[in-house]
Amino acid sequence: MTVRNKRQFSLVSLLLSLFLLLSMLPAGWAEGSTPQDPQTAGTENEITEGEGGSSAENVPGQADWETRLLLMLQEHDANPDTIAAGYYNLATGEEHYYNGDQYRVSGSMYKVPLNMLFLNWIAEGKITLDESIGGYRYSQLLEGTIIDSNNEYAKLLWDYAGATIETNPASTLYHRYRILIAPIMGEDPDNVDDKYYENNFFTPRQMITCLRQLYDGGERYDRLIETMQRAEPEKYFKLRERRFNIAHKYGWYAEDPILYLNDCALCFTEDPIAIVLFTTGTENAYGVLTDFCTLMCDYAQEKYTERMERVREEEQAAALAAEQDRLAAEAAAEAQETAQRAETVKTGAENPSAAKTEDTWIHELTLGPILSLGLIAAGVLACLIWFSIRHRSSRLNLWYGIAAVLLTAGAMILCFPGMSGMSFVSASEEEAPVTVDRFFRALESGDAAAADACLAYGAQSGLLNEATDEMHAAVRNALQQSWGHQLLGNCSVEKTRAWQEIQLRVMDFSKMQKDLQTETRVQLLDLARTMNRESIYDASGNYVPEAAGMAYDRAMMKLLEQPQNYYGTVGCRVELTLTGDGWKIVPSKALISALSGNLG
Repeated sequence: MTVRNKRQFSLVSLLLSLFLLLSMLPAGWAEGSTPQDPQTAGTENEITEGEGGSSAENVPGQADWETRLLLMLQEHDANPDTIAAGYYNLATGEEHYYNGDQYRVSGSMYKVPLNMLFLNWIAEGKITLDESIGGYRYSQLLEGTIIDSNNEYAKLLWDYAGATIETNPASTLYHRYRILIAPIMGEDPDNVDDKYYENNFFTPRQMITCLRQLYDGGERYDRLIETMQRAEPEKYFKLRERRFNIAHKYGWYAEDPILYLNDCALCFTEDPIAIVLFTTGTENAYGVLTDFCTLMCDYAQEKYTERMERVREEEQAAALAAEQDRLAAEAAAEAQETAQRAETVKTGAENPSAAKTEDTWIHELTLGPILSLGLIAAGVLACLIWFSIRHRSSRLNLWYGIAAVLLTAGAMILCFPGMSGMSFVSASEEEAPVTVDRFFRALESGDAAAADACLAYGAQSGLLNEATDEMHAAVRNALQQSWGHQLLGNCSVEKTRAWQEIQLRVMDFSKMQKDLQTETRVQLLDLARTMNRESIYDASGNYVPEAAGMAYDRAMMKLLEQPQNYYGTVGCRVELTLTGDGWKIVPSKALISALSGNLG
């Protein structure tokens, strides 16, 4: 090899080493920047309002409660002064009265608070259902006074009640009984209007207060409510209203030429209501009575629909605002983090002894790899020296060779992150969101195999497993129909892990609990009308477990007829891991719980 060729060889080696060094420099290092954060401050998708976001405003010109009542009376040519009425929504507290504080003849409606008094004593352990009163078991007197409206039975009860207290000055047993039921009617017996004791008089407000206590009393009064449901199934309030269960007690009294015709009831509409109507010589009193019940049920249903639309709209607005706040907070945090990284790099350039962070490109090298690189460089240098000594006749440019070795060693140092654990995984960030979207679409379409294929570690969600009975099948189907998802923002990727934020729509079973409890009571009362009494109540008058379970299942099936009433939205973070088959979802407990509707 000639001297010229050897010089050319050394020069070529130097150029190749320099090229290798330059090719290993990371883009942007010359400016002292940090690596680009995979998650940007912007969002890829905007959050849109969910389905069913219609306005809950009232229809312009819609008649209010009193106007509807007066229009109904006008259709029957009935004088409004002859009626007194009350309405109370037991779910929302909406309350209306017409002549609400006028005392009217109540007829047999007084038998409701009378029996509530005795059921209070049973709950307190003072008497039992089998208590002998006037030669009859109390359970017989309860049914006789409500279903048959037996006045002799009622007198036995108020005489028994009146005898339990003394008054000063002494008063009649009837007067003392009225003292005892005054709290049930919402009155202080010492300060109530004298009209209250004058005769069998009540006001609409007092009767509504009584019905509210009846409804709110829980199991204490269930026996009474069930009996009221069986009373006069095709008369008075229940003459034409067949859509809803109605527990009522009518009052009838004739004093020529005036007919007093009344009724009070709990109507189990979507939002249960308490209603009462007194008529005093009203034209077409029977028609007014039954149309009043239908009018009140229609009104309650309309208000329920408006309320549900308003609730859904408010929930959607709250979810949208919360998500926007979260994204804004994330954007601010990311901007602050980016500024901190830039400051760290700047500080590191000005002061090499400054503390280094994980996110900078310059990491402290461990002793082992440095020694290995030093041995490689020393070996190459030794070869060049040996080559120079072996070929003494030639003049090898040793400095070119040394420069080539040093540049090669520098290039090898830049390869060091892969040896020291600072590996940079070559994986597409776009594939992770695709996996998330594929998983949720598979769930929503009922494809269990496709959904499970998106999970890591061979996991299975179990959300689409075969149901064991009709009720569980209905729950699973309603849950599946509720699922809806939307990807939020960009996917965050760090080495072999990724995170994708989503907004999940799902049935929220915690919203159902109050309605489920109410509907279970309704179903228990309905079962009591059709089944043998011993199959419903035990010896103590409590529900047997089998009947309670049956009523619960029926209540759940009823609520699932309109599952959209219980939809909710929640933000979730889905974690993914990179496997040999691409990105897979890590099935966290929080994710499965959210998909199962456990948002409470």
